[in-house]
Amino acid sequence: MTPLGFVESGVPTPVPTPAAGQLQLEVGDTLASARRIWVRGRLMEPQAASTNDADQHWWQSWRRKSEPSAPASAHFETRISGQVFSADVPLQADGRFEATFSAELPAVRRGWRLARTIVTQEHRVVEKCGVVLMPPANARGVVVVLLPEACTSSSAGPQLLADSEAAARLTPVLRRLQETSGSAYALYYLAAVPASKKTRQAELALATTALGWPSGTFLLLPSESGAFDKAIAAGLDRLRWLFAGSLDMLVLNLEPSLAAALPALLQPQEDRAVVRELLNPDENPAKIVDVQPDAIVKQNESLRPTRAGLVPRYPVVFCHGMLAFGTLSLQLPKDPNCFSPLRQFLRERGFRALYPLVIPTGGVVDRAKQLRDQICGWTDQPVNVIAHSMGGLDVRYMITHLGMENRVRSLTTIATPHRGTYLVQWFIENFRQRVPLLLAMEAMGVNVDGFRDCQPEVCREFNANTPDRPEVSYFSYGGAVSAARVTPLLRRAWNLLNAVEGPNDGMVSEKSARWGEYLGTIHADHFAQTPDMVFVHPNEDFDVLGFYFRMLEDLARRGF
Repeated sequence: MTPLGFVESGVPTPVPTPAAGQLQLEVGDTLASARRIWVRGRLMEPQAASTNDADQHWWQSWRRKSEPSAPASAHFETRISGQVFSADVPLQADGRFEATFSAELPAVRRGWRLARTIVTQEHRVVEKCGVVLMPPANARGVVVVLLPEACTSSSAGPQLLADSEAAARLTPVLRRLQETSGSAYALYYLAAVPASKKTRQAELALATTALGWPSGTFLLLPSESGAFDKAIAAGLDRLRWLFAGSLDMLVLNLEPSLAAALPALLQPQEDRAVVRELLNPDENPAKIVDVQPDAIVKQNESLRPTRAGLVPRYPVVFCHGMLAFGTLSLQLPKDPNCFSPLRQFLRERGFRALYPLVIPTGGVVDRAKQLRDQICGWTDQPVNVIAHSMGGLDVRYMITHLGMENRVRSLTTIATPHRGTYLVQWFIENFRQRVPLLLAMEAMGVNVDGFRDCQPEVCREFNANTPDRPEVSYFSYGGAVSAARVTPLLRRAWNLLNAVEGPNDGMVSEKSARWGEYLGTIHADHFAQTPDMVFVHPNEDFDVLGFYFRMLEDLARRGF
């Protein structure tokens, strides 16, 4: 470990743990409709240095118990597609919170966006990037499946769900809803989870997959002992609020104890979505077979076809670039891989992916060796690689020089400086003499070979010695954005690069990014091209999640 806290060459970068005194943020669900946003999560204090009661005086313990603390609150802010929503949100005793906003969000075909969440409490700030789930643009309605209490109250719950006769009766209905007229239905699985249990979403997803149910959003609500019905009622009410005025609902109930109370809960109300149908399979098994999908279709609604997503044949490896700006400010993110926000989203949809961590500012050779070791230790299968910025050079070296030509089926690079970037040359020529930053960093033990490896003359030699291998398919995207759309941090760099190399994204020119089969130009700056949403322009609306998901679908269509 170097004095600046960076990992030395040859050692993979570990995922850092939160610093002492730093808040921890979990964003459980961010759900949205065309008009509203509902965010759920948890804000946790760092663990105290000592939790042993023996280390505390008796009067301190007594005083703490006798003095009730005031309800805590935090300032919540989320940024979605250039819009900023903020509010002061109360926190529950365990740190859980809910935030709701009215919004006008443009429809997206796939129904996914990225959000950057920032929470401030008592001068402490924590932020996290996550996925916003909303119905696709052509959604005909909302289907809510109420999972039985037994499936979340014990460790054997998911298996009980898979063996349930009532659950099996829903299978043909859910399949028909998914297939009818090529229409899309927003599907939500609603469950109440006791606070003492750790029911994982992945286990429930596996159980519903075994039943043949289509994929959907799992909404797990915490419930106290004996308050299962209250938790479900609160979740249903919030979903009805979310979709009021936009989509109608069909509720499929698998919990017999809720059958009597649900009709009253789902009565028409102002500012709540209309429930077109309520089905209880245990009470009336015959009716559930006869349900018509059009029961939740609003009158005169236009329909547009959609198709199921595609999953690549081979696992996918997401490679990050050089963290130059974070390094210059002497800061590194908790997870240096800029693709990590995709981790949970892709895993829940059947994608197998690796997010390797390599030395942030190291040279191509060192980074490529670390990358090879992590891929070989992860899987014996061939892989597809998606690499941003300098990560593309790492992968090309790994394929050609480290014997990975038979392990990599395809390489897709995004804004990779295949021919170098004038910015590095300019920086070294102008700042090495005036402000010897690189020399100082080297003196402190930081590997900065990555800066030198991106110089145009170095990349010319690299390309001559690193030919493409015929076993691998090479694809690339470039980036180009106008001066008005580039983030302020890259504005000076954009001007310098534009004068020498032409259209660029603030770090790499479109011309330098072309390699192999060129698939297109991204109209977003270098920072906005990755899902971590760091340093993006306040009005940036590039659909980065949709871009990478379409990239994966394209790989699947090509047979990779």
